[in-house]
Amino acid sequence: MIVNISENASLFIPDKYENAVNDFVSKNKNLPLQKEGKNLTFGRYIVGSLKIDDLVININPRINNLTINHYFEMQLYNEGLLDEKVLSLLDENKGFGVQESLIALFLNTVLDLVTAGVEGEFTKNREETSLVHGKILAHEITPLNLFQDKLPIEYEVHGVNTTANKIIKLALDKVKIIEGNSSRSKLPSIINPYFEQVDADSSNLQIMWEELKFKHSFVNVYYSKALGLAKKILDDLKINFRKHETTSSSYLVNSNSIFENYARKVLKDGLRADVTKWNKPKKIGQFTLDGETIEKSYQPDVLIEYNNDLNVSLAVIDVKNKDISSLSDIGSLSDLYQIIFYSSSLDASYGGLIYPAYKKIMPTKVSIDSLREVNLFVFGIDFSVEIHRRNKQLIKDIRETFNVF
Repeated sequence: MIVNISENASLFIPDKYENAVNDFVSKNKNLPLQKEGKNLTFGRYIVGSLKIDDLVININPRINNLTINHYFEMQLYNEGLLDEKVLSLLDENKGFGVQESLIALFLNTVLDLVTAGVEGEFTKNREETSLVHGKILAHEITPLNLFQDKLPIEYEVHGVNTTANKIIKLALDKVKIIEGNSSRSKLPSIINPYFEQVDADSSNLQIMWEELKFKHSFVNVYYSKALGLAKKILDDLKINFRKHETTSSSYLVNSNSIFENYARKVLKDGLRADVTKWNKPKKIGQFTLDGETIEKSYQPDVLIEYNNDLNVSLAVIDVKNKDISSLSDIGSLSDLYQIIFYSSSLDASYGGLIYPAYKKIMPTKVSIDSLREVNLFVFGIDFSVEIHRRNKQLIKDIRETFNVF
């Protein structure tokens, strides 16, 4: 049974699935969802997919014409995992759900990796032997060694049991559990033999990620992308299983944060001007009520050419993941109040609002009668065109409107 609901909506659970849903909710308390009576509700601005037994729930974006795959594509771009081949595979798999697309991307990337060659490393082994086949450790020789006619030696062995391969192996094992006996792809039977000698323990996963930080580069260019996709499978793709069979899986993400990060990264990648966001909100004031001091702070989504010493910015932008299929919804009072405050606080020459759209929207100046000195503009990112075109258009719009390069 496949059910499609909209972001920020709840789902009435049919009696047939109530026990399975109850079990899923109780086992996944960290997921942004909860069951209230007969309804399954999700956290605000959550999109993605959820599979419980044979019940598939797709949570579609509230933005008209945008799909889950649009947000998945943005997420891959944000994380540096999007290239021409990934775009092609996403297009081929656009009829699948986001979970299936992620698995297909991962398997195809690992196939490229093993085709180019699995990387290994040399490790030092130590043993006591009568057959010398390495460096003799003279300073470790004991009378017992001489009596047994054995010498301590050290030698190097080349193997594939590396940190990177262990992480990929763990993701392959998770895919194997999710896919079960699915015959949709023959790739696992081709790929898995390359990792048979890899010994990976999921309890050490966090340590592995820390170890990987010291690995500066790979000869095989496919490792970075394979590891990025493996992280998404291991961290974001949640599963529950019973007797090695998957009973449920989920891939749930926050659409607001993905769109905000996407717009900022497009500008950061495309402009020579400095594009940033504060690590922490800045305090703007406080008040005391009933003996409790309450602080208020703010944190704009995008700052262009921000000067920290002077606390001024050439331009400040707020990214709004809102449906503007009705053009009258552009620039709501709350949106305008917010960007006017940001612009005023940072003495910005320009302020901007960025919205997702499914058609071309020209940069448009917003005239505020009582604040004539404020240069406010609205921009649209056109999702009716492929990602490279819409990225270039946004960069062009910002450059020409804000006079930055």
